Amino acid sequence: MGKRVDSQEPKTCSGLIDAGEDTLRLQLEEAVSRVLELESELSEHARRRADLIHLVSHELRTPITVIGGFARLLQSEGHGLLNEEQHRFVSEGLKACRRLDDFVGDLLEARADSETPFVVNPVLGDLHESIEDGLESLMPLLADRGMKVELMLRASDPQILFDDRRIGQVVTNLTSNAIRCGKHSGIIRVGTSDLSAVSSGTGIEVVVEDDGPGIADGDCERIFAPFVRGEGSAESPGLGIGLAICRGIIEAHGGKIRAESGSLGGARFVFELPRTSCVVEKD
Repeated sequence: MGKRVDSQEPKTCSGLIDAGEDTLRLQLEEAVSRVLELESELSEHARRRADLIHLVSHELRTPITVIGGFARLLQSEGHGLLNEEQHRFVSEGLKACRRLDDFVGDLLEARADSETPFVVNPVLGDLHESIEDGLESLMPLLADRGMKVELMLRASDPQILFDDRRIGQVVTNLTSNAIRCGKHSGIIRVGTSDLSAVSSGTGIEVVVEDDGPGIADGDCERIFAPFVRGEGSAESPGLGIGLAICRGIIEAHGGKIRAESGSLGGARFVFELPRTSCVVEKD
């Protein structure tokens, strides 16, 4: 006898397919709805965080101004009252106030969706001197952690067009990160070398690296975005804005900055400054 074909079988299969499509469609709609909810929550979280930083930055401005004012008063009228070492302490304190004031100003301008470039005022100067001045201000932090800096300033001609205050801010920011992330009693290496690129002419490359845990490969670009912190950085203090500021400053000079694995086993930050500064100013 021949096999009997059930006339209901095609209808049953068709019904199952339709039911499966309906289920998948509902699941997809639910997934899309959840993604949209999460995006909204993240946007609101970012907005609240930016508002808080903006408010705190405003509140910091007054005490910074007061401290800086007293430091300037001591610096100008302290002759005969302060010895040479005390004058140096006052001078370093005033420099720290200026850097903090600059940082607060950057926080006030920083927005996750902002592409407004930084203002820089480049003049011809000695980049090596600027680097050494920036490191000098961090000596107390280095001593507190028993860390040493290996200076390898090998650029043949450190005279370059750059904004001394802004580049000092980058060096101290990157070195401060290295102090936080490096090993206790460890080493931080800071160096320069000549850069020759067909596209941008000659320039100087600056490197800051530490012997800490390093940066995950997937974070090397991501950590330069505002309010983003690398994997494993939850235990260390920070807002996730410092590297974004560094990138803004370097790009305003017409340069580039990147993060990679270093020869000491930790993170290695490299920025390039062309000798012909391509400065972009905001309105």
